[in-house]
Amino acid sequence: MNEHLWPPSRLDEALESLAIESGLSPATRNEKRETRNEEDVEATARRLNLEAQPIETPYPDLERQLPKMAPALIRLGHGYLAILPRGASPRLAILSPNGKKIHIPASTIRSALCSEIESPAIQQIDALLTRARIPRAKQPRARNAILREQLSTTLIRGIWLLRLPPSADFWQQLRQAKVPRRLLTLGAAHVIQYILWILAWWVIGANVLKPSSDQSWLWLWALLLLTLVPFRVLITWLQGRIAISTGARLKQRLFFGALRLEPDSIRHQGAGQLLGRVIETEAVESLALSGGFLGLVAVIELAISIFVLAAGAGGALQSLLLIAWLAITAVIAWRYYQRNRTWTDVRLSMTHDLVESMVGHRTRLAQLPPDRWHDGEDEALERYLKASKAMDNSTAALLAIIPGGWLVIGLAALIPAFASGIKSTAQIAIAVGGMLLAYRAFKRLAAGAWQIAGAAVAWQRVAVLFNSAIPEPPSDQPNRDREGVGLMHARDLTFRYNDRTEPVLRGCSFQISSGDRLVLEGASGGGKSTLVSLLSGLRAPNSGRLLMNGFDRQSLGAEEWRKYIAAAPQFHENHVLAETFAFNLFMGRRGIIGPQDFAEAEAICSELGLAELLERMPAGLLQMVGETGWQLSHGERSRLYIARALLQNSELIVLDESFAALDPENLQRAVECVVKRAKSLLVIAHR
Repeated sequence: MNEHLWPPSRLDEALESLAIESGLSPATRNEKRETRNEEDVEATARRLNLEAQPIETPYPDLERQLPKMAPALIRLGHGYLAILPRGASPRLAILSPNGKKIHIPASTIRSALCSEIESPAIQQIDALLTRARIPRAKQPRARNAILREQLSTTLIRGIWLLRLPPSADFWQQLRQAKVPRRLLTLGAAHVIQYILWILAWWVIGANVLKPSSDQSWLWLWALLLLTLVPFRVLITWLQGRIAISTGARLKQRLFFGALRLEPDSIRHQGAGQLLGRVIETEAVESLALSGGFLGLVAVIELAISIFVLAAGAGGALQSLLLIAWLAITAVIAWRYYQRNRTWTDVRLSMTHDLVESMVGHRTRLAQLPPDRWHDGEDEALERYLKASKAMDNSTAALLAIIPGGWLVIGLAALIPAFASGIKSTAQIAIAVGGMLLAYRAFKRLAAGAWQIAGAAVAWQRVAVLFNSAIPEPPSDQPNRDREGVGLMHARDLTFRYNDRTEPVLRGCSFQISSGDRLVLEGASGGGKSTLVSLLSGLRAPNSGRLLMNGFDRQSLGAEEWRKYIAAAPQFHENHVLAETFAFNLFMGRRGIIGPQDFAEAEAICSELGLAELLERMPAGLLQMVGETGWQLSHGERSRLYIARALLQNSELIVLDESFAALDPENLQRAVECVVKRAKSLLVIAHR
């Protein structure tokens, strides 16, 4: 096994080779760096524009889960094992350092990964089996059963799943999920299905009116119908897989983008706008996927209809009229899209105003006279009714006139054939069948266009979330500024808000060295919290230089920058989520949370004076808190925020007025705790 392990010095090469073989298209690396710890594995993956997600698996499930993890990296001893997607082989595919692919049973990898925890237990189990006089042939099976029982709660670590990050090119993510390939298969399955349908009806039309006692054609017809069944099952399965894969990646991308929005862009939006954006996010996924499937089927049906109509009594005239009606359909659909966009703008504007009025209802009652409580509501309703009427007319044209109008045009195209005399009733049957097929296609196309237009309108509201997921590209070979000799170095920082002419910060320069304990005092509105947002990377200065260990944020990248600094913002900008107390504590902590992490959290909470609170909670650290759970006092929340910052183990801890709500006794405890545990400390205080 050792000859198949990648050494830590070649980890970047291992990740790159594994990604290439798995079709993940990593970024090109320009330098080699030796990996020394688990965080370096994730950092190396980020430099390749990949994501290495650490996981832990229960011991009994490890062997069964190993084939599902690929592509993955497993730490064995002092090296790493690269697992490839296995394909059709029942064994795991391993990429060795010499570039060869070998196949190894999952049980072999499980034994190598779990040897350290299995060895002590195996000795005791073998002695037990010997005393119990279990036959040698049955001992391996009994040993494995006892091991699974004894180690059932043991979690196996040292495994990283390799995948594309949410910020990667979305088309590349869909390719990695095999969505384009499944779309092509779905289209081919639909084409074959319609060909089988046409053949089945051709068999009926060619034989049902013949005066023949031979009924063998019924068996052929039944066989064609039975052949349709597996294709229908395949189509349903493919639609489900495509919808799940695409929807999951779209939601992940939008959620990732929402977390990367600039604070100012969110702060300037009201609750109504944020609520409207959430609603439109759901509409994008549901309408786009369902409308896309309908549109795909409609296009296939229309393509088949063109050839069927050309072979019927109407000939090329019907086919040309079908193409012309398709162009008219596109015009009507575009008109519907424009009116839908106008209607959505009016509707969301009303939603924004209504939610904002509900939030500020008490203020409105107190500050406005009764005759002004409903200013602008009638005008807004009138605009909404006008836009709704226009969109309803376009909807009727799209859903009713398009399919119905085609039947009228299709029948009119048969008039010349009747006038000149029809030689074959079969041609009439073909023409009518083609018309009905095109009619069904236009119904699907109209419904699909209606849904896709709704998705396109909704997309205009959520595109900012999708685009904000694109990260700032870190420099692959950052140049270190020798001037920034301290942990953090700032020179001539200037920052102004977009709605202000005067800068909040001007010419701000300082240096923080490792191990410093600093206090920054200032009057209210002096820019202290703005400086904290600059240090933590939430905002970028308009001018000046801000360096961490000699590197700026652009060189390090957002992820690396946040490893160096952890900030506890002011109380009104910090939050307790409706989750467990432990969840709120470990927000921002990297890696998998284990027993040692819980022990560290309990120790910090005890030093901060939260031990009594944890004792009162029935579930301790696992007690639900927040709006729907245990209610925390102002001081308890402040200490929770301090503990959250300390648990991130960053090089610099910044506390923005975190001690303001504490009584003298708890204040002393909190100060002693942060001074003891913080590697470097900056405390912001109000003068």
